[in-house]
Amino acid sequence: MIISKLRGGLGNQLFQYALGQHLATLNQTELKLDTTLLETPHTWTPRTYGLDAFNIRAIIATTEEIKQTVGTSNYLLQRLNHYFSLPISRHYHQEPHFHFYPPTLLLPDGVYLDGYWQSEKYFTNIATAIRKQLTPQKPFSNSYQTLQHKIHQCDAVSIHVRRGDYTNYSKSNHYLQPCDVMYYTKALKYLVPNLSLPTFFVFSDDIAWTKHYLRLPYPPHFVEGNTPIEDLLLMASCKHHIIANSTFSWWGAWLNPSPDKIVIAPQKWFSTERFNTQDLLPAAWIRL
Repeated sequence: MIISKLRGGLGNQLFQYALGQHLATLNQTELKLDTTLLETPHTWTPRTYGLDAFNIRAIIATTEEIKQTVGTSNYLLQRLNHYFSLPISRHYHQEPHFHFYPPTLLLPDGVYLDGYWQSEKYFTNIATAIRKQLTPQKPFSNSYQTLQHKIHQCDAVSIHVRRGDYTNYSKSNHYLQPCDVMYYTKALKYLVPNLSLPTFFVFSDDIAWTKHYLRLPYPPHFVEGNTPIEDLLLMASCKHHIIANSTFSWWGAWLNPSPDKIVIAPQKWFSTERFNTQDLLPAAWIRL
């Protein structure tokens, strides 16, 4: 059994699931998910478990299973032990740094994974399986299907604008700032000459801001009224992508399997130099 600790929003949970699933596949065992932190009050933006609408191959770990593997499910104690370099459990594996750490893929059965794991290198070998699993368990609404059909009928480009807790004083805001209008302007100048007749689909947690500030060369479709998973899969249905510094739109672009897609991402992901982002974006994506 592999247990992967979930934290953060849907994009982060997908990274944690994907590594856990890869390691479970390598060890021919099952994956279970620790959702304890999502249910515990903390200083980050409140999040809830978001993977249950997908055809994922994992179930929620019990409290007893977590204790048997990691020794304790107490998050504060885990952080204190890590800070003072004390062993938590021989089964406990915490992400040593932000960029890809190859020894993680050599871990044996019975390990507990604690980290963000934001690199496709943690699951490249099972990319096809992950894309198949990240499909909805049940059909979405008629309005979703209508919009998806419209996306499939044109040279669709998803544009994601992430604002929300990036603009408020929060722990997230310490590390992440929203991409400015100049970034989207540069992205459009790069992308538009490469497409014959693009149609833009704009996704955002602040649609009012995008309608006021984004200047697009063609009339866009502002996507509203969907669940996060619906938005994610609608993004993935587009042919090309302009993403924000957000794991949510990272996955919206990555789930598109087309080798011909153009993905534009911000060169500067974090507002701090603390994290090495060399492995965050796939090599074929354009950094601006």
